[in-house]
Amino acid sequence: MTGAPRKIAVIGNAGAGKTVLSRRLAKLYQLPITHVDSIQFVEGMKIRPHKESITLLSDIQNQETWIIDGYGPLDIIQRRFQLADKIVLIDFPLWRHYWWATKRQIQNLWSPRKELPPGCSELSWEHTKKLYKTIGNVHRLMRPELLRILNREQQGKVVVIRNLSQLKRISQFGFGEGGL
Repeated sequence: MTGAPRKIAVIGNAGAGKTVLSRRLAKLYQLPITHVDSIQFVEGMKIRPHKESITLLSDIQNQETWIIDGYGPLDIIQRRFQLADKIVLIDFPLWRHYWWATKRQIQNLWSPRKELPPGCSELSWEHTKKLYKTIGNVHRLMRPELLRILNREQQGKVVVIRNLSQLKRISQFGFGEGGL
């Protein structure tokens, strides 16, 4: 790939900082951003029907430019990886995901996440328990498979962020000089 990326997939466990990073990259590269949570959830934090989510995300993946923040249905994530110029995996230690997800839950008391559709609230103990369970399951079950998939991708296409200094560099400089 030469020049600025036009299609960027940002993935990682809950509480990784995907959305913040995606917003910064969208500004740096002047790319439209899609938050998978805005597609997968509908009013009341209910899950959108699987086929609808696939159709909506596939339509976005087939556009000329995008940043897609999050996973979505696994049926189509490999295709997204093939189409992407850059794939960013935020792969922090498990404790950081729990800590940042906890901070996000507390922040939701005053300011709900903007990337969720209207009528979606994460302010319940049930949602928090589900979030924590998801973090553990993603780390234990999904992460190993993702690492295998990403190891097959083209050299230089995959960026794995494992510490805060890497996250700060890419947030400030993107993929060019000074970044990753």
